[in-house]
Amino acid sequence: MTLTTPSSVVPSDRVCAVVITFFPDAGFSERLERITAQVSRVLVVDNGTTGKSVENLERALGVGEGVACIRNHENLGVAAALNQGIRRALADDGDCSWIVTFDQDSLPDGDMVEKMLAVWKSHPHPGKLMVAGPRTAFVASTSRRDPAAGRSWREVTHVITSGSLISRLAFDLAGYFNEGLFIDYVDIEYCLRLRALGYQVIEVQSTEILHHMGRLEERLFLRKKVHPTHHPPLRRYYQFRNALLLHHQYRESQRPWCRRDRIILMKILILILLYEKQRLRSLFQILRGIGHGLAGRSGRDGEALYVHDPMKTS
Repeated sequence: MTLTTPSSVVPSDRVCAVVITFFPDAGFSERLERITAQVSRVLVVDNGTTGKSVENLERALGVGEGVACIRNHENLGVAAALNQGIRRALADDGDCSWIVTFDQDSLPDGDMVEKMLAVWKSHPHPGKLMVAGPRTAFVASTSRRDPAAGRSWREVTHVITSGSLISRLAFDLAGYFNEGLFIDYVDIEYCLRLRALGYQVIEVQSTEILHHMGRLEERLFLRKKVHPTHHPPLRRYYQFRNALLLHHQYRESQRPWCRRDRIILMKILILILLYEKQRLRSLFQILRGIGHGLAGRSGRDGEALYVHDPMKTS
């Protein structure tokens, strides 16, 4: 199915930020302040933070005007929290043309949103463009990918949630994030869905976001840098389960991505076996995730059947 491409993007320059939190650290205030300075409004959606981390959250909420917060009593997952924030932001601000989404532990360049908007407006087919993201650098990694020479942007299959600038039109055309995934591959699925509908996802070369990826470390393997992430074992369940769900869903429309992602999963498995201390628990969760993925299970811990129709995504 291909949807009609809008003739133009919504003309307003108002950008609303949606930031997802889950037990934020003391540095969250600084990162939120950097975000607040770049957008018209910030909506923080907290997924059940308790204990001392509540102080970090409350301190951050006071960094500037226009910052509001939705507090969930439990962890509803990344996709559900994103949808909460986006729906509220669009309902409260009818002039908001773009949503920019963030994780709590990412630090964007000070002019990231401005640069992404500028590239969007200069794009030859702005009505076909639905998501733009910055280049991503990872904390604890010395590897950096240089911008493509002479190009302000490049087309990609997906960008990560943190720093994604999404057109308001995208949510009318393709629906919202798939809550059945809960966490992991939520951003990838949304980008693949838009691409399958004929729209475009780009990476803006002139700006960057610094992002935490688990407890990433840098190692040398056969004289090449590798980066085990030491994610908790339960994250491996969602990672491998959701990968299989997407490989099945997009096996025809996004076949090249499916092939590349299978290779990435094999590399992740090798790094777990070589370097990670919780390898046995991770392997158990990976096997459980593969089983649920093959069975088409989704939701928190596989309690639901996976919904494939993007327009029925909650």
